[in-house]
Amino acid sequence: MPKVLADKQVASYAEDGFLSPFTLCSPEEAAAFHGRFEDMERTLGEEPQKRFRVKAHLPFPWLCDLISHPRLLDAVEDLIGPNILCWGSSFFTKMAHDPRFISWHTDTFYYSFDPAETLTAWFSFNDSTVESGCVRYIPGSHQEAAIHDFFPDPNNLAGQGQTARNVDESRAVDAVLRAGEVVFHHESVVHGSQPNEADHPRVGFSIHYCAPHVRETRFDGATALLLRGKDTHGYWDPDPLPKQDFDADCIQWMLDYRARFKAASLQKVVAGVRS
Repeated sequence: MPKVLADKQVASYAEDGFLSPFTLCSPEEAAAFHGRFEDMERTLGEEPQKRFRVKAHLPFPWLCDLISHPRLLDAVEDLIGPNILCWGSSFFTKMAHDPRFISWHTDTFYYSFDPAETLTAWFSFNDSTVESGCVRYIPGSHQEAAIHDFFPDPNNLAGQGQTARNVDESRAVDAVLRAGEVVFHHESVVHGSQPNEADHPRVGFSIHYCAPHVRETRFDGATALLLRGKDTHGYWDPDPLPKQDFDADCIQWMLDYRARFKAASLQKVVAGVRS
């Protein structure tokens, strides 16, 4: 019996490769999270996504609270089971009238997990609409391996311009979210997003979860936070926890891990790997 999702929602995720929307918190709680994000952005003087990627939650207690939100973990448990690791997170933001986009792709292109069974919870800090460039999905596309080609573009937030072949955009589903809502997706589902044509930014936060039997195959010493249940396999070393916002030790940990992760991902590009 699922904890917070209906049986038909669990079945829909298995069939389509994504599930949307899931209400995580109230508009007031979402506004508080958004306020913390805006404070961070003002402190940095630039987009947080330029600095905080792969393990963006690590330097911030409030983001660690978000990734471990009990209601969020209940939904994640319904989809991947009772033992839950969070191995990463990243911001994905577009400013108002921002020409940047994300080409059709799968997250599996960046990864080499065995098995390829990670789950992303894409949390919307503010309303994510068709006009503002919400995430779009191709239902059922996780059931076949996608082949990617490389089309570098300065406006493509997919860094190497990786683009899935033969995408039937007529089948695309827009994951429209209100502030405080989440879309869940399987790592192998084809997804992307359009430019932001709205008068307001679009602020999203991708949180990456897996069960302990999933392991990183590209490098040794992969790390994660065990958020619920037990680590039944021992493939993941523990991440540190921050003592305050902008925790210096956690920032360095994040930067070191991001460098290893990025180097491993780039090897696919160098090798011409397209899957």
